[in-house]
Amino acid sequence: MSKNLRFLLRISVLLVSGIVLQACSGPENSNTSPAAASAVDSTAAKNMKIAVIGATARSGRVIIQQALDQGFTVTGLARTPSKLGIEHERLTLVKGDVRDVESLKNALSGDEVVICMVGKSAPTDPKAIIGKVDLYTVMGENLIAAMKAKGNMRLIMASSTGVEHRVNPGATEPEGDSMSDGWRFNARYLYGDMADMETMIETSGLEYVLLRPGFLVEDPARHDLQIAVGGGTPKQRTITYADFAAFTLEQVNSDQYLNKAVGMYSDQVMDPAAEVKKYMEKMLKQKEQQKSNGVAP
Repeated sequence: MSKNLRFLLRISVLLVSGIVLQACSGPENSNTSPAAASAVDSTAAKNMKIAVIGATARSGRVIIQQALDQGFTVTGLARTPSKLGIEHERLTLVKGDVRDVESLKNALSGDEVVICMVGKSAPTDPKAIIGKVDLYTVMGENLIAAMKAKGNMRLIMASSTGVEHRVNPGATEPEGDSMSDGWRFNARYLYGDMADMETMIETSGLEYVLLRPGFLVEDPARHDLQIAVGGGTPKQRTITYADFAAFTLEQVNSDQYLNKAVGMYSDQVMDPAAEVKKYMEKMLKQKEQQKSNGVAP
């Protein structure tokens, strides 16, 4: 693997840390449907209460802000709630951890729709193999137990397109030379655990929507989201955090994708060089801000 490719892979891994670990890959054919088609049953009262597990994840922040703007009452759970940086009269922040089932129970009152955006942080070395992972199955087990104990019925869960195209744990090398191939190989155990979590949720008896987003980018909303139900999400496509958050919130009161796994993508193909440039510009801006505030980088 060339130096340039290794550098691009390293930056790309850093870009996807936070919400979930995802590899945007898969066959080019898919079933599509615009996100705007998500239907709400107008005969039923809307549920305007949500609990966001993983409130300080990048996606969690955007979901919470959009939810507050739409009039939702929000409970946000995070290991360090103060990192969210959002205050609102309809926002309650709770300290907790998905590995601690009692903290999940304490965050729920029983009538919220639960939205989970927790994911394993990406490694700083993209060449390193991610070893055995149990975060997703432990999280799934604890969420199901907490929701059943408190009476919550619907779970909207962040997963990944990597589940659709995961590499066999017994593989000895990547399937190809692309960044996506390298990442899926290194994360093969992680995606196996994530797939097992999906199965747990599918057989839990809860209402659910499993979200499998493409490569998430911090651009303004493009309103170009497309959907692949049950598999077949096109490879290396980008979606914005804003569009992902909007679609997620639509599922609170919609039955269109209930009890389905939903791949999410757009016609925009990921440009690694452009993503590297945006990332470096963001890091430079953060350092300049820290310097102006008298904070050591």
